[in-house]
Amino acid sequence: MAKYKLLGISLLLILGIVLISSCAKPPDKEMQAARDAVSAAMNAEANMYVPELFTPAQDSLTQAETFVTEKKYGDAKRLALFAKSWADSAAAMAGTRKDEMKASAESAVKAASDKLDAFKKMKLTAKMKTEVKTWEGALDQAKKALDAGNYKQASDMAAQLSSTVTAAEETMKKPAPAAKKPAGMKKK
Repeated sequence: MAKYKLLGISLLLILGIVLISSCAKPPDKEMQAARDAVSAAMNAEANMYVPELFTPAQDSLTQAETFVTEKKYGDAKRLALFAKSWADSAAAMAGTRKDEMKASAESAVKAASDKLDAFKKMKLTAKMKTEVKTWEGALDQAKKALDAGNYKQASDMAAQLSSTVTAAEETMKKPAPAAKKPAGMKKK
């Protein structure tokens, strides 16, 4: 008799759990708030300027949507709240990081321009003058990227140009190799 009573109680508990979980509702409000926050962060270009905050927000939203499909509403709600929090932080920081990157890009482009101007004042061979024309084109491209708001690209292009000009300067400063004496000559 005690066995059947225990079995009955167990069945009632299982039935209660099934009923409670089937009555749970999808976290529609939290999911929409997370979607809106991720969208706002994307519009603020957080994916470019603060990917360390944006990526977890986007990944959490994707996982939350999967949980909704699987009817795991508690997990979906938790991840939606997490996604919203990360996306809000990413959107808030994107503007600051963008301003910092702009200043850095402007500085890099100016440094590359100054370096190129100094190089052009050196005694250049015809071949080096041709190279300078190519580098001036690269500098113009970096300036265009800067003007277009592509700060990372502008910074990278300017850094590459500075590096190239520095290498050329060092090559020009090296002394010319000593002329070899013909094989038949003796040292004195």
